[in-house]
Amino acid sequence: MAELSIIVTTYDIEDYVDQCLASVAAQTFTDIEVLVVDDGSSDSTPERISRFCEGDPRFVPVLLEENSPGGVATPANVGLDRATGTWVGFVDGDDHIEPTMFERLHAAAVSHGADLAMCDYQEEVDGTRERRDPADAHRWAPLTEPYYELDVPTSHTFLRFIAVPWRKLYRRELLESRSIRFPVSDGFFEDNPFHWFTVVSAASIAIVPEVLCHHRVARSGQTMATADERLFHIFHHHDTIHSWLASRGLLDLYQGPLLGWVISQMEWISRRTPPELRRRLFDVLVPIFAQYSLETVRRALQENNKGATAQRLSTAVAKREYGTFARTLSTRPGTDNPVVTAAFHLRHSGLRHTAVLTSRYLRNSAPSGRLSGYLTRARSKAPDSSGRDVLFGLVVIDRRLRRMEERLTDIERRLESGAAPSGTALPSGVDEERGDRSRAADRLEDPVGRS
Repeated sequence: MAELSIIVTTYDIEDYVDQCLASVAAQTFTDIEVLVVDDGSSDSTPERISRFCEGDPRFVPVLLEENSPGGVATPANVGLDRATGTWVGFVDGDDHIEPTMFERLHAAAVSHGADLAMCDYQEEVDGTRERRDPADAHRWAPLTEPYYELDVPTSHTFLRFIAVPWRKLYRRELLESRSIRFPVSDGFFEDNPFHWFTVVSAASIAIVPEVLCHHRVARSGQTMATADERLFHIFHHHDTIHSWLASRGLLDLYQGPLLGWVISQMEWISRRTPPELRRRLFDVLVPIFAQYSLETVRRALQENNKGATAQRLSTAVAKREYGTFARTLSTRPGTDNPVVTAAFHLRHSGLRHTAVLTSRYLRNSAPSGRLSGYLTRARSKAPDSSGRDVLFGLVVIDRRLRRMEERLTDIERRLESGAAPSGTALPSGVDEERGDRSRAADRLEDPVGRS
């Protein structure tokens, strides 16, 4: 029996599986068994797996005869059922990992007596090998300790990370004692409920804030590369997670984070949804939002720091106003490029709100300590071929406007609560500013509001 069971899942990845398996074989932590579970591939992947496993007795080929419906759930569960190690880790068959990945995760988990350990990763664009940070890279900045007890607030923090299993290490006893498996369906994204089950069930987590895994993206045939109704399958998992929490008496504690998760998925999926499928997306979302009061929706938006577009989309779904939902999607910038997004907001919403969004973008995306360097470069006259100086220069404006923004928010809050009597005079410029904000709210998108 090995100390660590590594489960590699594969399907039709003949061009990538050799690199993946070689990176697992090169691990500096050697007390491993590697279960390579192929989900009925139709290409040469099974033959490549068998050939590789013949040369390393730690590798065990598990070749399923038929492709299972849905995504990774069935092969991942087959691997979990056969695993014997004290610890379990996963690797996607088209990814590759650093030689020290499992040694670092194992050492962190054991030294702190944790149930889980998690490292950072980078995306690698197929074909170009360009490497980029994932969307949750900014969430590492507040994590200054190597180990966390998972009470309810701390669990909320880790639930906001992208729900991939292949950057984590799991104590197998936790999975077995709580009967945790990937839910099997004919859809995809089963790693999302698995993430919820494990984070909510675990007592503690150790973190290794290093990039130890390289996740391939933009590969042909990859679920995340699609732009059709298959993306809507992720919302089916809301009810799975909702029921699981309710059965354990935990729903009241996790309603906000669960709805925040739905809103985050809505943000990025709606960006990929072609116009002809927007009504279908809306119809999928309505019964989910119907399970929450409008006040709970508003609280989830606030707790998860969602921007103007998320607020408008969520409110439209909660009130069943498809026209507002469709108009909001029609007036958002159709790109994640920060320069194009800035130009969109400058054109449609003016300088003031663009500066606010720019500040938020920088806080979430600029690594700690580099912001001052960016601003120094922006103040100089050196050209920046990427165009990012347009964004960074706006931060200077934002700093001058932030105090007025805070005062305006306070005044609006008091007006909405009835604290200010009718006819109360507002400070000079506030009426105009409120009008700007109201008009902007009809058009704006927060380019970095997604979890």
